[in-house]
Amino acid sequence: GIRGQGRSHIGAYSKMNNVEIAALCDVDDSVMAQRLADLDKLGKKKPAVCQDLRKLLEDKSINAVSIATPNHQHTLQTIWSLQAGKHVYCEK
Repeated sequence: GIRGQGRSHIGAYSKMNNVEIAALCDVDDSVMAQRLADLDKLGKKKPAVCQDLRKLLEDKSINAVSIATPNHQHTLQTIWSLQAGKHVYCEK
């Protein structure tokens, strides 16, 4: 998710020199459009977009996943990400 806390993640990662936001994932198209506009204003490269985290996890070029979804989603998304060999940061 990239609404509230996810937006904070995007803001923080955007300021890091050695980090590229390769993809964004959210089920809500209107939220996705807002975050893409935010990144465009910051002059960042447009990331890939998806609505299903499982598709994003298939991408071997993605090294890490930052999870900021509602509590009932954290566990499964973290397990999937670890099984896919990704580094994981998960909000509690």
